[in-house]
Amino acid sequence: MSKIGLTVVKSEAESPLSPHFGMAGWVLIYDTETQQKIFERNRLLYGRGVVEILQRHRCTDAIFSSIGRGALEGLGAGGIRAWYGPEGVAAPELIKQLQEGKLARAEEASSTGTEHRGGARARHKSTNCCDEREGNCAAPRADAERRRRRRCCARRAV
Repeated sequence: MSKIGLTVVKSEAESPLSPHFGMAGWVLIYDTETQQKIFERNRLLYGRGVVEILQRHRCTDAIFSSIGRGALEGLGAGGIRAWYGPEGVAAPELIKQLQEGKLARAEEASSTGTEHRGGARARHKSTNCCDEREGNCAAPRADAERRRRRRCCARRAV
């Protein structure tokens, strides 16, 4: 049995890949035996968070359009094979391409021209990471989530 994880823009079966691994709004988990699809929201909005989701679902493969070094190393350490998929292609087609051996293995982190600082402290420095016309920029959501967590932890400490 194998499971394939894809970093996607929306929680829809035909969703394309997110332009950035860690900032993907959703992770699609596809079970190749049962053909079941599960969508899990990426609430942490950084690469290690996506790796944790993939490990929790026991994925054997991950498909994405770009990835940072730390997240790629995390996938390798977790025994998850990493694959580059082209942006704009629907998830079912990418799964088919993987099964047919048409995707490129991710041996190195990608360089997309965006400034990538990696990790939980990543800052949004480019419009390439989101579709601003639809208001789907993940960076403000990540910043809001971090502020909410700080307030919550500060209340507990008092």
